[in-house]
Amino acid sequence: MKIETNSQYHTALAQIETYIEKGFPRLTKSETKKLETLSKRVEEFEQQKYPMPLATDISDVLQNYMTENKLNRTTLSQQLEISNSALSDIMNGKKKINIAIAKKLHQKLKLDGNFILKVA
Repeated sequence: MKIETNSQYHTALAQIETYIEKGFPRLTKSETKKLETLSKRVEEFEQQKYPMPLATDISDVLQNYMTENKLNRTTLSQQLEISNSALSDIMNGKKKINIAIAKKLHQKLKLDGNFILKVA
């Protein structure tokens, strides 16, 4: 059953909460399957109803990456094997990404290649 309304969404969340309160080790196989199904349906509803904004700028992506990994620009430039000034220029919008840097972003940071091409 697909979740289509807020009421169905909140009912599904309440059911999920019941399973979580019971504790994963104590769930039957049937309950585990039901929990997985509910979780997938809730996720699908949330993605449709409450989509998360995607970063559309390489500077934002790199800034988020640095924050999540507790890096500064110098450390990130070393990780990418590019100069600190090149990274600063990219992050400040003064320099576009070339193919060599695009490869490093994809290989070393695991950024989606299609996203890199889109913002390059």
